[in-house]
Amino acid sequence: MFGLLRHLFKLQFLFVVAAVLAGFYHTEIRQFLRRHTDHYLDQAGRNEGIPVAFQADDEVGTLFTPAELSQFNGEEGRPLYLALLGSVFDVSRGIKHYGSGCSYNFFVGRDASVSFISGDFDAYDPETADDVLTLKPEDLIGLVGWRDFYQKDYVFKGRLIGRFYDDRGQLTTYHHKFLELLQQAQDAKRQVEEMRARYPGCNIEWSESQGTRVWCTKTSGDGKERSWIGHPRKLYSRGNKNFQCACVPDSELDEIDAGGNAAHADAMLKPYDNCEPRAQECFYRV
Repeated sequence: MFGLLRHLFKLQFLFVVAAVLAGFYHTEIRQFLRRHTDHYLDQAGRNEGIPVAFQADDEVGTLFTPAELSQFNGEEGRPLYLALLGSVFDVSRGIKHYGSGCSYNFFVGRDASVSFISGDFDAYDPETADDVLTLKPEDLIGLVGWRDFYQKDYVFKGRLIGRFYDDRGQLTTYHHKFLELLQQAQDAKRQVEEMRARYPGCNIEWSESQGTRVWCTKTSGDGKERSWIGHPRKLYSRGNKNFQCACVPDSELDEIDAGGNAAHADAMLKPYDNCEPRAQECFYRV
């Protein structure tokens, strides 16, 4: 009887000690459990072949404040996290790229989405580093390509509270605007691709004496033989000052040139300066 009571008193004493330690070391215990739980889940996912997919509408994961995300910088054994368009990924296994002193360490512990496009790794301004709405349409598509890369090669951890997600992990008004502009950019890109299929590209060469020469043949563009040669025109997409050279068949030339140069929605065909409308080659200087 007394032996049983002694065991009970020992257990009670141990519970009291554990409770006191938990009170003193609450933060350290929480960080320890979080770190080792994340490590276990990551290893389990890789070892058992469990796919970790990024689903913007369904999977929220952990919600991070900017201050919390900044702690995942690889120091003192912590993992390496970065955010892109508000989505947080664990890039620890890419430590040779993202570790301290490495090429892409600039991105660790923050959302520096704009730098993926600008390549500016010198200065970080939290007010503008993830403000992507001023980027070109093709840059928005490029950022989504980067996010797809991280989704495929690294582990999605959660969402960053801020510009793209609110404190419940839901899309912000800013994020909805981004998705709207992204859709417009993707539509414009698809229209240009349709135009490129309809009007093949030109042959291009440059010389110091003549500048850039563009000309059409029956195989220019994709290299496939066609029944017509065509005439060079500048192909523009919406919001892009740059152009590509496209070969337009003679049967469509009058209609395109007379119709205000608009060929298809946001894609436009314009004649080259100082080049005859029916010429099969044109010259220009940048």
